[in-house]
Amino acid sequence: MTTASALQQRWRTVVAPLLPDPDPTWQQLATHYNEPHRHYHTLDHIAACLGWLDHYRPLAADPLCLELALWAHDVIYDPHAADNEARSADWFAQQFAVSHLTDQQRARVHELIMATVHPHPPTDPDMALLQDIDLSILGADAKLYDLYEGWIRREYDFVPEEAFRKGRSAVLESFLDQGVIYHTAGLREKLELPARENLSRALENLRD
Repeated sequence: MTTASALQQRWRTVVAPLLPDPDPTWQQLATHYNEPHRHYHTLDHIAACLGWLDHYRPLAADPLCLELALWAHDVIYDPHAADNEARSADWFAQQFAVSHLTDQQRARVHELIMATVHPHPPTDPDMALLQDIDLSILGADAKLYDLYEGWIRREYDFVPEEAFRKGRSAVLESFLDQGVIYHTAGLREKLELPARENLSRALENLRD
């Protein structure tokens, strides 16, 4: 089973109790994540996030809202824009305006999606877990992390090299300047040290 087909089946399982027909929304979601300008913010990223969620699901107070937020948090991704998270949250609100979610659940998913604007100090454990999962790539093994940096560069291929290096360096430094990158104990134990090593190495490469 391909990543896309496995994700589609999972989407149906999660969303079928919420919408009369989950497939039209899946088609929209998949179309967005398969846009040609995306190299990192794709369905593979969502699959990786869901894998982390499955591992740490027992920690989640509201695993449904957490999963829905992970599905939708990058559905709108325009590297030229600064409001992707807000537009992603709005997309979710529109798709689930008529659903079996409560108003409180819809508001919670919106809040969680907006929490993926980094840095955004988490205000509760589920928000912390969502953010840590979204940033898990920072603590990947060095080979995968280096691929990630290349994918991000391709997504910003319209930015001149000098400007990209300056902007990307500022982003990486902002993570390194945080007291901790990961707020969930389990992910911090696994990922904090390799993330800092990856970020430091990437900064050195940008300064070469």
